[in-house]
This record gives sequence, C-alpha cells and structure tokens, in this order.
Amino acid sequence: MRSKTLLVLSALFLLLTSCKYLHIDGYSGSTLIWESGANNYFNTESPAGLELNPQILVTGETDGDQMISLDKMPWHSVTLREVVMDGDSAKFLGTFRYDGVALSDILSSVKIDKDSKEDFYPPVDLYVEVWNDAGEFATFSWGEIIYSNDVYNIIIAKAATRVIPSKTGEKWEVPQYGKVVVGTDLFAERGISNPTKIVVKSLKGDFKVNRDPEKFYSEVLEIIREDKSIETFPAIPDNLPKLDRRTIYYGHGMGYKGVRTFSGVRIDGLLKNLFPSGKRDLRTGLVCVEAVDGYRASFSLSELINRVDGAEPLLMFGDSGEKGRESFSIYADNDLFADRSIKGVNKITLY
Repeated sequence: MRSKTLLVLSALFLLLTSCKYLHIDGYSGSTLIWESGANNYFNTESPAGLELNPQILVTGETDGDQMISLDKMPWHSVTLREVVMDGDSAKFLGTFRYDGVALSDILSSVKIDKDSKEDFYPPVDLYVEVWNDAGEFATFSWGEIIYSNDVYNIIIAKAATRVIPSKTGEKWEVPQYGKVVVGTDLFAERGISNPTKIVVKSLKGDFKVNRDPEKFYSEVLEIIREDKSIETFPAIPDNLPKLDRRTIYYGHGMGYKGVRTFSGVRIDGLLKNLFPSGKRDLRTGLVCVEAVDGYRASFSLSELINRVDGAEPLLMFGDSGEKGRESFSIYADNDLFADRSIKGVNKITLY
C-alpha cells in the first residue's frame, strides 16, 4: 500500500512539475465569470476570441529569422481604458480586459545579434518595430519591453472582455482582430491590428564611445529633430515643476545600489512643445538619449510623452561630480533596472 501511495505521489509530482507540456494557458489575471454584485469588475462576461495570425516572425538584428508560435505562449491580462486621437479631441472605444501574449515573452526566446555590439555592448540602444500585413508598424524601445517594472504590460491580444458600466450597462464594440495592447499608453495609437512581424533594430548615428572622457558633463542639452538642432538648454527651465522620486536603485549588471531619491522634472514637460505628437508620431516615434561618453539608450516617443501612469522619466540637472560643474541626467522611473538612467546627457534626438 505504501509503495502504491509513493507511486501516486511521484506521478502527481511529475505532473505538477511538467505542466509546461500540458499546454495550459497561464493568465496574470482572473478568468472566472463573476455573478452580478461580486467584487471583480473585469470578469462580468465571457471573453470574446479575436482573429489573429497564430505565428509571428522575429527578424532584424537577431541570430537568424525565427517564427514564434503564439499558441504555445502563456497568456497575460492588461486592462485598458481605450482612447484614440480624433482630430483635436479623443474618441473613447471602451474599457476592456485584454488577454494575450506578452512581447517580452516573445523576445525572450530570441537570440540578439545587434550591429553595435563591437563598440557598445549593452542592449539599451535596441528597439523593435511591430508590423502587420497592412504596412502599419508601432515602435517600442527594448527598455520598455524588457527592463520595465511590469514586463507583461505590453501584449498581443487574443481575447477581449468588456468592462461594462454597472448603471448604464453600455457594451462597447469588441474588436474583430487581435492587436497590440499597451497598458501604459494614454492614446492607444500603437494598437495595430493583427501583427505578423517584429523587427529588432539598434540606434544608428555618429556615436563616439569614450569611456573616460576629458569632461563628463555638457554645457548644454541639445534637442535634435530631423537632423537639425532645434533648441539648447543650459539648465532646466524654471517654469517646470520639480518632482522627487524615491526608489530602490538596481542595475542589471551590478545589482543593488541603495535607496535613492531623484529630483527633477518630467521629461515630457520639456519635450511636448518641441516634438510632434500626432497619431503617427506617437505610433512610430523613436528617441535617442545620448551622453558625452557615447552611452545612449532608446526610448519610444510614446513612453516619453504619451503615458497614462505618471511614470515618465525624470530629467535632472545638478552636480556632475566635477568641481563647480552641473550636468543633465535621466532617471528612467518605470524601469526595474538602472541601465537607462544616464549621466552626462548632452543630446536628445527624435528619429
């Protein structure tokens, strides 16, 4: 009897520890259907399946092209109050819980072979374009996908559930096709339908890497657009409100760096009047933040000026570490890792 019990327990242990072979969808949110009055407002009706290509091609600066099956990926949930731009106003499409596959999971299964690896190894200068067969694409920085505090907040949705107002009972129109869903975007302009391809790229430019520059500060911060310098700042303008952000500082390579407080201004306060913010701009715009030593990081334009979560990067100006000198720096507030928090910033360029 004892041996039989041990056999059953062993079989159960093998089943539990091998569940990745059972093709069970793992959700980051509840999928139960709750009765009226229950304390879960995101599951009041059954999810509606969305039409979606079951595979996606990952190409670009990778170790060969790779077709990724979305059917074998775990699912995650993102809730969204979905608004798009409509002229000078906003068009509300509804509030949904979207379920689908995270971009971070798709890219985690791909080996990167970036063009800039010989002189600049960190992947912080990578970005991706997510394309569909209609010729539309949306731009994402590597950091907002891989370094984020919530790496499952950008998904390719395979199902949608309406969040129905309890008093009006209004039921928003469910989209027909699967699409990109970004939980941090204010305007859902990056929500392209039925994506079929992801292209991995790295920032291109006349970068000069010098890990021990003669001076690790810049007299001005230069803003560049369409290869032209459009503004320079010797310091942060006085009219921008200052903020303090207290955080646990942690680097991808060096680990724990202590509890720190960063003081500065929201970067969108400086850039919103200098960079365009139309539908196409928010969907495809790419920004390079560059330092005097050649260190640089990519940011999508949307993650800088189109956020709904109040986690825009901070632009700071203060002690550069050299006597009597102050300099610009960036603190990437929404990142888990410190790798896109850059000292000695001298250029911000819109590609």
